[in-house]
Amino acid sequence: MMGPMRIPGRLSLVLVLLGSSGSGCALLDGSSRLEEALEYLPADATTVTFADHPTDPTDDWPAFLTDAGIDADDLEWEATGTRNGRLARVWKTTDDLDFDTVAADLVDTGHPRSGADDRPVFTTDTASFALVPDEHLVVSGDDLATLLDVVTDDTDSLADAGSFADLLDHSGDQDGLEYAALTLAVASGGGCDLAAAALFVPGDAPVRAVLLPEEGEPQVEEDFADRATAIEAFAQRTDPFGCPTPGA
Repeated sequence: MMGPMRIPGRLSLVLVLLGSSGSGCALLDGSSRLEEALEYLPADATTVTFADHPTDPTDDWPAFLTDAGIDADDLEWEATGTRNGRLARVWKTTDDLDFDTVAADLVDTGHPRSGADDRPVFTTDTASFALVPDEHLVVSGDDLATLLDVVTDDTDSLADAGSFADLLDHSGDQDGLEYAALTLAVASGGGCDLAAAALFVPGDAPVRAVLLPEEGEPQVEEDFADRATAIEAFAQRTDPFGCPTPGA
């Protein structure tokens, strides 16, 4: 079996959005790490990326993780997202990470602390982030308050909404996934009827693309030449993950 997949920073797609109101019973049960990640992302997300056992350093590895003394060995997975330029990121840590030590390291490195004692918030020149020890999470986003409401189940999550359930139904063995990217935001035009798409990258099986048309059955493709090509195609929304631009 291949070792953990390293996703280049420029292709580490960023993507989820922020917030809805209310809370409810999850339609996805969190039986895999990918589904667990959806429990911490806002319900109106249109695109999601997920990396199991993320590696560091990468082009987009946040400096505050280093300041907190957190490295790849302390992380189980990362889920990242944005909508309309707004960013949200969630890191799941190992159970044995000492959050008291992490918080003390952040204060020692000059990060102002605020927020609740059990969910401290820290700031840098470019980001705000929070520690959520009872969930073993570090979270960061442009709307951190909304993201924390999702994490604490005060606001609906993607697991509650079930928005990506049709794509996940065709993901294959989710326990073997090293990377995944799913989107409901496919550019339309030129007679293209693609409504949603996903890329699933397992450790020891072919890369799988799932394409969901406006009407009809989902299509599954597994004929990619290599993983990097598939990831770049999703990042750039090129065939098969996008629709042609009208007039192009």
